[in-house]
Amino acid sequence: MVRIHLLSIDRALAQRITDAMGAHVSVDMAQSLDDATFDGPGIVVIDHASIPAERSMASVIGEVSQAAPGRAVVLATEDMYAVHVLQAIRSGATDVMPRGAVAAEVSEILSRVLNSALASQGRLGRLTLVLGTDRDATAILATDMALAHSLDGPPTLLIDCTLPSSTAEAYLDLKVDYGLASAITDIDRMDASLLGDALARHERSGLTVLTLDGGTGAEPVGIGPSDIVGLVQLLRASCAHVVLCGGSLRNGGLLRELASQAQSIEVVCSQSIRELDSCRRLLDRVALDTASAQRLRLLVWDHDPRILLDGRRMADALDIDTVLGVPTDRVRMRNALNAGRPMMIERDGGQYAQAIRRACGISAPTKSNTFGIDKMRKAILRSVERTA
Repeated sequence: MVRIHLLSIDRALAQRITDAMGAHVSVDMAQSLDDATFDGPGIVVIDHASIPAERSMASVIGEVSQAAPGRAVVLATEDMYAVHVLQAIRSGATDVMPRGAVAAEVSEILSRVLNSALASQGRLGRLTLVLGTDRDATAILATDMALAHSLDGPPTLLIDCTLPSSTAEAYLDLKVDYGLASAITDIDRMDASLLGDALARHERSGLTVLTLDGGTGAEPVGIGPSDIVGLVQLLRASCAHVVLCGGSLRNGGLLRELASQAQSIEVVCSQSIRELDSCRRLLDRVALDTASAQRLRLLVWDHDPRILLDGRRMADALDIDTVLGVPTDRVRMRNALNAGRPMMIERDGGQYAQAIRRACGISAPTKSNTFGIDKMRKAILRSVERTA
């Protein structure tokens, strides 16, 4: 749990902060950090009114910063004049808040600082970046990878950046009206409860979904690459796994920064010389560094061994070491997309589902022993009935 260490003797202040932040944040009031334990992400709030008269504010902030290295420090004070605020910031405080602030203002300031702490101190979830020039194929594969992870257990979030509308939304038969622009607007107050209420959820798998357009069918305005990178980092602090479909994103700097954070980078390409050339130009635009390039893997969409342009030749052309074929049944895939029934949640996903699980490093589900025993029992009963 995220923790706020409040250096104060004012129980009323502690209660106001507790009420403002909600049950997902623990507020521990103390007079010093001598016995404090820093076993998870959190921040320190200093009550200016509790600083002894013989001590300067700057010295207390400095001591707290040394006692809690890496922790953001917020000063709660009645004196919000510019000179005083600047002095606190120069002494090492991350932010300053009015001591008598109402709940909404307390929540806004502390949530902003806590979100930054979560991203820097918390254990970030795994990020998988899926790139490709065939937007439908890329989004479908990213969706099925996210479904595979979600069905395997850990909380998983899919971010689909396909325009003009989300392919994942249609594939999951899900109404998504919360997009990247809304999430970036809410970033200062984003927490687990807000995510649970705002994000669309696929009931059968538990997968949560965020889209670029947010159901508007248009590209969002007023957000920049740094906004998206910051949001993804914050979301990783709340989810065990984030699968991001690059979709319509074509900003080389943004994709390069996302790739530098990703644990795996999947490039989706079919056995077509034209699509191969498009993927090569996409990777040239992104211009990955050496470390990111080593995490690349080519996923050959609609793989057919009879086609002479095989996966190994394609990978060599893209300068990618690892390659995996993903066979598809075009008729079943089109029906799945049109009906909103993803292949990964079908009882018999066939070779396609097996390839997706291999790509995700997930073992195939084993058949239940109970099923085998029940089948045997029915066979014995039928045999007894025939001989009776």
